[in-house]
Amino acid sequence: MLPYVTLFGHTLSTYSVLAILGFLAGLLLVVLASPRFGLNRDDSVYLYVFSFTGVLVGAKLLSLLPLLPQMAADLPMLWTGEWERFVRTYLTSGMVYYGGLAGAVVGAWLTARYFSLRLSDFFPVLVPAIPLFHAFGRVGCFCAGCCYGVEAPEPWGVAFTHAVAGPNGIPLLPVQLWESGAELVIFAILLWYAGRTKVRERLLPAYVLLYAPTRFVLEFFRGDPARRLYGPLSTSQWLSLAAAAAALWLLYRRKNHEYSK
Repeated sequence: MLPYVTLFGHTLSTYSVLAILGFLAGLLLVVLASPRFGLNRDDSVYLYVFSFTGVLVGAKLLSLLPLLPQMAADLPMLWTGEWERFVRTYLTSGMVYYGGLAGAVVGAWLTARYFSLRLSDFFPVLVPAIPLFHAFGRVGCFCAGCCYGVEAPEPWGVAFTHAVAGPNGIPLLPVQLWESGAELVIFAILLWYAGRTKVRERLLPAYVLLYAPTRFVLEFFRGDPARRLYGPLSTSQWLSLAAAAAALWLLYRRKNHEYSK
C-alpha cells in the first residue's frame, strides 16, 4: 500500500497525515455546523480540540494497560542508555479506539466544566465529528497495513506490498476500508438525526449503538494478533458489548427522567 508520503521534502507516515486530515475535517464540521444549532463557534472549537487531546491520551493509556507488568520490568531501560528503545516500544505505537472514545468524552466534559458549559448542548456538532475522524483513521490503517483482516482469496482479499504493520504478499480482507465506509454511513445518520431530535443527550448513545454492533461484527473478520482474545471474543468485542449496554442504560435513564417530569 502507501505507508509513507513525501510532503514538502519531508517523509511522513500516511497514517499520521490522514489522522491530521480527519482532525481538520471534524474541525471544519464543528465550525460550519455550530451556527445551525445556535452554538458559539469558539466554545465548540475549544470543546473539540480538548476532546481530541483526550482521544490521544485515552487511546494510548488503554493500549498500555495490558502491558503494564512488562513495562514496569523494562523501566530500567530509561537510565541504562536504552530509553529510545523504551519509548519506541511503548509510547510511539499502539492505540485502542475505545480508550480514545472514553478520553474524548472526559476531555470534553472537563473543558465544558471549566467554561461552565452544558456539554450535551454541543453534541450535534461534536458527536458526528467522531465517526468522520475515525473514517480517515481507518484509511490510514489500511495504508499502513495494520488492523488487517483474515486471509481471503482474491478478489475478496487485498495483498499488501509495502505494509509496515502487517504481512505482505498474502491476500487479506480489507476490513479497515469496510469500517471506514461504515463510519461514513454512521456520520451521515448522526448528522441527519442531530437536525431532527430535540433531545441532544441522545446523540452520544445513538452513536455508540450504531458503532458498537458494527465493530462487534467486523472483529470476526480481523486477523491481526493485536486483537487479544479473551474467551470466544476479542477485547474490542467485549468493550463493544459494554459500551452498548452503557448506551442503553443512558437512554433508559433519560426516558424515565422525561416521564417523571
